[in-house]
Amino acid sequence: MRVYAPSYGELRLVVTRNRHGNYEYLATNELGADLTTLVRRKRSRWSVETIFRDSKQYAGLGACQARVDQAMVRHVALVLVAFVVLPMLRAKPQESIAAVKERWQLRVVGGGTPPPQPLRSCPPELRPTT
Repeated sequence: MRVYAPSYGELRLVVTRNRHGNYEYLATNELGADLTTLVRRKRSRWSVETIFRDSKQYAGLGACQARVDQAMVRHVALVLVAFVVLPMLRAKPQESIAAVKERWQLRVVGGGTPPPQPLRSCPPELRPTT
């Protein structure tokens, strides 16, 4: 379907279903492209979108508060290095990036020392079992 948007001009709207059966909506200004090409482009972008999401969530890409261009560039570079290193630190191939990050955060914060013993007032169901 073609629509007119005042800010963008004439657009083509495409409605598809993903593999879960949910509707997905695409808008493009490339009016002459066939539907297969549009859907293929959209699907090829998905891996890029998940990388951005994961780098924001697990490596701190969205946390930069620098006001100097050089500092922002360095922040992004270090985030991308961290995002490449995190999968390399997996204990098992199936371990998620979130689990790797949590494991290393606990190791760094704890300095390698085991956690303290639970307080005596801790209910038995919350005490560790070994």
